[in-house]
Amino acid sequence: MAAWNATGFALMTARTAKAKIPREGANGAKAPKTFPKAVAKAGKKLGLAGRVALIALGAAVLVNVVQWVVTPILLRNSFDNARLTYANGAAEQLALIVVGPFQYNNLQRVDELTKGMAKPLPGGEAAIVDATGAIIGSTAGGAHLARTFDLKLADKPGGAIIQQGETFIGLQPVIDRNGQRIGTAILSMTPKTLVGLWTGVLVYSVLLLVLALVVSAFFLFPLAKQALKPVTDLERGIRMRDPKDKSKLADSSDDRLLKPLLTAIDEVHERSEAAMRRALTMAYTDPVTRLPNRLRFMSKLDMTVAAGGGAEVFLVICDLDKFRQVNVTFGPRVADLALSVVAERLRAAASQTQSAPYFIGRIGADQFGAIFPGGSRESVETFISTMEASIADALVLEGQTLRVTASFGAAASPRDAATGADLSKQAEIALKEAKRHYGAQTGKKYAFFDQRLLDRARAQTRLEEEVREGLERGEFVAVFQPKVKLETGELVGAEALARWRRPDGMVVSPGVFIPIAEELGLIAKLGKQVMQDACLAAAGWNRRGIVSSVAVNVSPHQFDDPDFVNSVYRALDESGLPPNLLELEITESAAVADPDRVARTMWPLRNRGVRLAIDDFGTGHSNFAAITRLPFDVFKIDQQFVRALSTDPHAPAIVEMILAMAEALGQETVAEGVETKEQADFLLRRACTIGQGYYYSPPLPAAEFDAFVRSYRPRPADRFAA
Repeated sequence: MAAWNATGFALMTARTAKAKIPREGANGAKAPKTFPKAVAKAGKKLGLAGRVALIALGAAVLVNVVQWVVTPILLRNSFDNARLTYANGAAEQLALIVVGPFQYNNLQRVDELTKGMAKPLPGGEAAIVDATGAIIGSTAGGAHLARTFDLKLADKPGGAIIQQGETFIGLQPVIDRNGQRIGTAILSMTPKTLVGLWTGVLVYSVLLLVLALVVSAFFLFPLAKQALKPVTDLERGIRMRDPKDKSKLADSSDDRLLKPLLTAIDEVHERSEAAMRRALTMAYTDPVTRLPNRLRFMSKLDMTVAAGGGAEVFLVICDLDKFRQVNVTFGPRVADLALSVVAERLRAAASQTQSAPYFIGRIGADQFGAIFPGGSRESVETFISTMEASIADALVLEGQTLRVTASFGAAASPRDAATGADLSKQAEIALKEAKRHYGAQTGKKYAFFDQRLLDRARAQTRLEEEVREGLERGEFVAVFQPKVKLETGELVGAEALARWRRPDGMVVSPGVFIPIAEELGLIAKLGKQVMQDACLAAAGWNRRGIVSSVAVNVSPHQFDDPDFVNSVYRALDESGLPPNLLELEITESAAVADPDRVARTMWPLRNRGVRLAIDDFGTGHSNFAAITRLPFDVFKIDQQFVRALSTDPHAPAIVEMILAMAEALGQETVAEGVETKEQADFLLRRACTIGQGYYYSPPLPAAEFDAFVRSYRPRPADRFAA
């Protein structure tokens, strides 16, 4: 039989008592809701070392609490076994202490010992019965236990342990000195039985923990203070930095261990500030020209306008004309070098012409801006003129020569706008006006904003929206102007021209809506629509045997459409027009600007049988080497030369030169703008092949053109007899 002693009992109860602590702790933790705030407030007063020590003590408490919570969960089986062992051991101890009084028939003493054994066990019951089953001593519920169980179970070696629900009952025989069984000891134990014992152990453990924490605090605070001395010294040193110059240490900071550390911190601080300066420079500086970028420029413009105080602030926007072509032709590197040179010339022009401070930035891919506070219109015009002359000088970059031109738009605050953003809008309006009108009408490539420009810009915006809507509603149609063979007067074809018939019946000239469609990126859609209409009409004529071919103008912007070639194929396939009856007209300027691109686009069409004509020949910067490489079939003489035959003494020579070149190359020639018989006769004498113009017919809608063809008869005057 296992020995039951006080030491074993204390160890067992101390271990199992932990099962009750979490519940008591959980109930007790509900009250002090402000405890964390109190701890935090106290921690601030303790300093860094005190806070570290407090954290260490708190961690120790937390570990113990977690252990008290987790241990009973992990040791549930051990808890049950402990209760079994306790019930059996207590019954065995009761059987031992009543032997003497039992033998001497001191029944009162037996009863006292029985009740005394059960008294410290809350919820526990005990009883002693003799060999006949008579109850000698018992607690209030002990008699019930004696009558409930078979007492012979105690005869087993080690006695018996019975579990009844949550109650454990131990039965042990009472043996006299002669080894004879003289009775039975019964003791029951419920979960409440250990509570009292565990509570005592718990209180004892908490008192020990508090004592340990108090003792530890006296050691932890000095140790934490010593361990954190470098940190506190560093904090002290940082606070001792010179407030006027954060990059230097105060003279009083002479700690030989602290100074190197603070010096290292200063180096990190300086590197951080340098990195911040580099980041700000990258964020506000254009990497190509090293000028302020748009973000910084607009911020400067806003501040300058706001601080103007009524004085005029001029904004000039410089836009490089068709600079995208430089990028395509010479490559991005040369284009970037060109931008850098232009930026330097802008600086030079501003410094030469402006006495007041100025600000220059790059505000777009091919745009620069200049701010002139307190300037005058005359000084700004001088700057623009100087800049125009400077930009006009050829650029020689990486062995390649290129020329760029620029347009300028200017506006002034507060006359034209009260904010930087509005001033920028007005300067943009002036720039568009300069590009659209001033270069052609006055020879100047700059404009100053005024109210008329704003009204015109608003009208232009409305017109742009009407172009969009008209294209969606199908208001753009193809009209056809006849082409006549000069030698016979025979009708040999027609040119399809786009016209815009508005809902009010007004017909808008292509010179108005074509530039708008190109600027809005709608020219590809418009071109496809005219191409389809022209092919369908020509296919119908061809089936009726009245006209042999149709010519369609191609905008340079259509070469940017990757679907252009396929759209021509679709128009031919859907209409059934033979490819050799379609003629595409490309302007000389477009062909010369990028002959390789034109060739890549046109050769597939040429190989399929489509004829190609170079339009407005003689009006551009003729590059005969480039033109002869392209697959052209027809030269078209621009109408300005034909109309000038009777007024300009040089016009006949120019026309004769073009006709001679075409004849030498074996090309067919078409003269546009024939309006008189004298012009037709001159062209015929110079061997021009075809004439086109109002002398024969104005452009006609498809239905009217059909009627014209059916009634057309060559007049005797259309034939020239040599």
